[in-house]
Amino acid sequence: MTRTLATSPDGQWAAARDGRMLSLLPATGGPPLGTVELDSEDVDVALVGPPASLVIVARDGTRAQVTLYQPPQLEPAARLELETPAKVVAATGGRLALVTPDSMHLAILRAAGRGLALQKLEVTGPIEFVVGMERNQVLLGLPKKLEVWDAVSGRPLLRPQFQLPPAPRVLGTAAGHMWAMRKSSDEIFVYRLSDGRPFRHQAGSTIIDVVSHPASPVIVLVTERGLARLHCFAHSLVPVDGAPESRGALALVANGEDVQLVGYVGDGRTWRVAVNGTAPTVEAPPPAPIASPAPVPAPPRPTASNAWREALATAGAELAKSAEVEVPAIQHGSTLGELAHRLGLGLGARRALAALYALHLVGVSETPIAQLAKLADDWAEALGQGELGALAMLRRKRGRVGLRTAVTDLLDGASPRHVRLVGSVAATPRAGAFRVARDGRADAAIESELAAQLGRIAIVEGSLRSGLLEARLHGATAVTMRVPDERPSPWPRDAGLVLVLYGAASSWVADIPPL
Repeated sequence: MTRTLATSPDGQWAAARDGRMLSLLPATGGPPLGTVELDSEDVDVALVGPPASLVIVARDGTRAQVTLYQPPQLEPAARLELETPAKVVAATGGRLALVTPDSMHLAILRAAGRGLALQKLEVTGPIEFVVGMERNQVLLGLPKKLEVWDAVSGRPLLRPQFQLPPAPRVLGTAAGHMWAMRKSSDEIFVYRLSDGRPFRHQAGSTIIDVVSHPASPVIVLVTERGLARLHCFAHSLVPVDGAPESRGALALVANGEDVQLVGYVGDGRTWRVAVNGTAPTVEAPPPAPIASPAPVPAPPRPTASNAWREALATAGAELAKSAEVEVPAIQHGSTLGELAHRLGLGLGARRALAALYALHLVGVSETPIAQLAKLADDWAEALGQGELGALAMLRRKRGRVGLRTAVTDLLDGASPRHVRLVGSVAATPRAGAFRVARDGRADAAIESELAAQLGRIAIVEGSLRSGLLEARLHGATAVTMRVPDERPSPWPRDAGLVLVLYGAASSWVADIPPL
């Protein structure tokens, strides 16, 4: 009898399967909320979101049927018939990647509300593996190459150069990281997605399985000697105590900092043990980085050539005349391409960004909303309701829209005006606001400690509002030694801010958690 356990990205639900019986449980513990009898034992069970959705893909030999449920309800919300008995191989956000039995074709299945939609990708197989990444992206292992595809637009984005272990291999994701290992090996490689740097970890015995969760930086190794917890940020490898001898099916439940390993032993019964490092642990020696790692999956650093700007300027000159012209695609390796990749922009946002910067290059600082909507083929972006608006990159006035100065400064190659960058490698900032106590330490000591903890940081030396945006664009967490009276607004999506406090916090800072 096949026994599996799946948990939702938001840490609320768990789907436990015994053969043809499927139970929905609260991920934090408690009895089953309901059960469903499946049509076949040849099924895949996945929880995607947000919002959390339960997807069942059942195969009958020649075809497959997809059924969608909306927890906590176990009444079918939607069904979809597939022409082939495809298998679920990866998940990203609210989407699943399906591969045909011959591994030649790939499709993206989207679960949205009470509906299902299938999009076939024009991929030339055979497909060795598919890994669900952040920002609705999937990594494909194809003959002699790796490709990252956008699951929303169904288009390839870049070709990274990960130094993967030899086949046969298994891959997966954790928060901010990807992991890979050769089957029946005693070592696992962890790749930091902010700069592509790989780290090798020795488990000390053969790794049988790896348990990971896209929202957790902690992964659990199932080895011949027992369970071990590997923290991808701290690079600590320690035993997991408290798990029963009969473990059953395993999965991780991630609720912020709280990460638990959950086992399903059948009949609706589970066990759980904390693996988020709250208990004292013995740190393993830091792993040795692989020599000369390639900077992936980020695109190559911008080249000195201005050819990409010249192409945009040519288009911008025509756009300024209201001519019907196609905005050039963003080139990989350019400053514009690097920024779009770092921010994880979708197709509409990329088009809007390229069009606005093309106009900026010819001295046009803003354009009518209707014209931008036509160029980007996206009204939401033009109205400031899309990704560029959420990132606070736009300024709008009297029906016209343009890029903020922080954006054009970066794309022009100018230094930021309101922050001083510390650290050379751009990363995804730790989103939100946090505070730390000065405790009599000098500015230099605080900067050194925060850079070691957070990666690249941006010391605010001018306007906090502008500095917060500059920090987000440069892949840095903003740090201010002067506490403002009010929370900066607008707040760019996923921006991070650390406030260094001397003493008592002001009214809005008092509610900010410590770092």
